[in-house]
Amino acid sequence: MVVPVRFDSQRLREELANLDPWQRTAFAVSCVEVLVPAYLKFSRLEEVGDPVLVRNSVDAVWLGLQGRDMSSAVSELPSPDSIKELLPAEEDWNEWAPQAEDAIASLVYLLELLRDDNVDLAVYIAERAYAAADEFEAREQDLEVLGSNDSEALLQASSIQAELQRQVDALNALQVPEADSSVIAVLRAAAMQVPVGGLLEAG
Repeated sequence: MVVPVRFDSQRLREELANLDPWQRTAFAVSCVEVLVPAYLKFSRLEEVGDPVLVRNSVDAVWLGLQGRDMSSAVSELPSPDSIKELLPAEEDWNEWAPQAEDAIASLVYLLELLRDDNVDLAVYIAERAYAAADEFEAREQDLEVLGSNDSEALLQASSIQAELQRQVDALNALQVPEADSSVIAVLRAAAMQVPVGGLLEAG
């Protein structure tokens, strides 16, 4: 029997603490990336929000990392408070709203991380990506109140394992001693291949 990957916030915090700031940012933005398509889907369905701002903000962080020039990227990014205004309202709700909420919260944390290199912020972002995958899969399986057996079965769902394994792989890639900015494109491509909910960018 294959042992499922589990989300371990304490271990993640310890591993992220041993990385350089740019590596923490790279890991964090990869976790935001998997949530962007869900926000775009939500926004299109409800005709609310600002999908262009969200997409461009995440792209700007990737580009800053690739050029190793985060200071100029930060100066051009929106403020965390302005992104908070994009959180789904009660009257604007569809099946993608929970993931859209996770996407916006994660982007807010990312923008705060760029201004204050706090390891906990990176952990929160990763946890949001996991939670979004978990909520999506529970909805797909029509599970509302989970018992311990249901929770264990849910954890083993391929969509949840895909995200947790992606996080493990991203950390492993960043922990290689010779890791440099060339790893950024690898992390970005990996995140875009397994978006939460299985949504590709045009979905």
